[in-house]
Amino acid sequence: MRRKICAVLALLLLTAYGADCQPHKKRKLSRPGTKAKEELVKQEPRTKEEILKPLETRAAPAREEENLIARALSAVTLNTASGPVIFLPVADSSRDLGPSFGLMPIFAVRKKFSGDMKAVIVPSVNYNDNLGTTLTYRHYIFPDAQRYFILRASRSQRVERELMAYYYTPKLLDSAVRFSFEAKHWITGKPSFYGMGIDSDRRQKANYALNITGEELTADLPLVKNIFLSFNNSFFYKKISDGPVEAAQLSDRFPALYEGAAELRKFHTNRFSLVYDDTDHLYLPKIGTYASASALYSNTSLGSDYEYRAYAFQVKSYYNYKEEGRFVTAVHSLMQFQRGAELPFYALAQLGEGTGLRMAGDGRFVDKAKFVFTIEERITLSKSPFFKFISETELAPFLDMGTVFSKPSAFRAREMKFGPGISARLVIRPQLVAVMDFAFGSEGTNAIIKVGYPF
Repeated sequence: MRRKICAVLALLLLTAYGADCQPHKKRKLSRPGTKAKEELVKQEPRTKEEILKPLETRAAPAREEENLIARALSAVTLNTASGPVIFLPVADSSRDLGPSFGLMPIFAVRKKFSGDMKAVIVPSVNYNDNLGTTLTYRHYIFPDAQRYFILRASRSQRVERELMAYYYTPKLLDSAVRFSFEAKHWITGKPSFYGMGIDSDRRQKANYALNITGEELTADLPLVKNIFLSFNNSFFYKKISDGPVEAAQLSDRFPALYEGAAELRKFHTNRFSLVYDDTDHLYLPKIGTYASASALYSNTSLGSDYEYRAYAFQVKSYYNYKEEGRFVTAVHSLMQFQRGAELPFYALAQLGEGTGLRMAGDGRFVDKAKFVFTIEERITLSKSPFFKFISETELAPFLDMGTVFSKPSAFRAREMKFGPGISARLVIRPQLVAVMDFAFGSEGTNAIIKVGYPF
């Protein structure tokens, strides 16, 4: 019953979570035909207008054909002189920390004379049995129609902390280069460690907190049609400490491992990626292919504590049956591996709830390399209008497969873990999706409530 209540609340939180996404303008799907994909127009990065669309009010009351969720969101919206205020219950759930629930109001701030939106303020309060009460403050600032700033601060009664500042521009110094920069101090108490390798024992599950402080910048340079060169530079201080789940601490179950990982370490990395992307939408794709090959390096001569390299090859493909949008076959595959110095376990490849295997908890399997393959059939069941969007209900049976290993030559197909399941989703275009995943397999069953597609 508790999970059913969380599910209802999760569906109501969609508009609030849209401010945390980075949407692209929606491309209209072409009618069936041989040139359908050629007619798709490449997406532009997120703009001020797209971020604020969920806050627009309708001129007319809810129509009869609108679904229950659309009417519920209308009921919790208050119009004021400075803009709309939306009061939303929020909820999420994870195998590691269990369910959380709370309240998240959204305040829109308009310019006095022009009426243009200049900021959005989103505070929230929620409760989790392991973290206690968490207070969060989010502030979104719009200097113009394209650039934006995000400021976020959060503090839980136990363990978790966050201070974050983010900036994005689609045209750095009036060029075609997309640029973003983020600085943050973040402590999350969600991760767990079970031991190294695909044969690790789930009974050894041990909770810990990951501490991260540093900065990251990304620049994307268009080369030719649908092909980009991406550069990422990051510098972070990282370490672990005791987590919020007192019954199973890593410091008690893996004391030798904890001692080394608890020391503050510097991670300075540079990554170059060659990207092909002709998908119709960054967050809610229905057609196209995204493929990337990347190489990351870390050198002690550049200020890192570790000398290593990491490589990744990824493909995401979306086949839209008759290009009508009702049946979308989504496939994702990823191979990544590292070479060089021995890294702390938290910096290695991981396979779990948020990293490709939904039946397991986060950090369930850890090693130097991993392979993931997932296939879903995303079936649109119904559509109804809401806030000038199309709200879609979706059902998606899926199959997750994956394994971890010490090096590419040690990959063994017989060691793959399989996690079938089914997902119920509510999609509000252009950028939002609330998800309830139910997965099962050798790790047991898992129920996940979150925002965002798995890929």
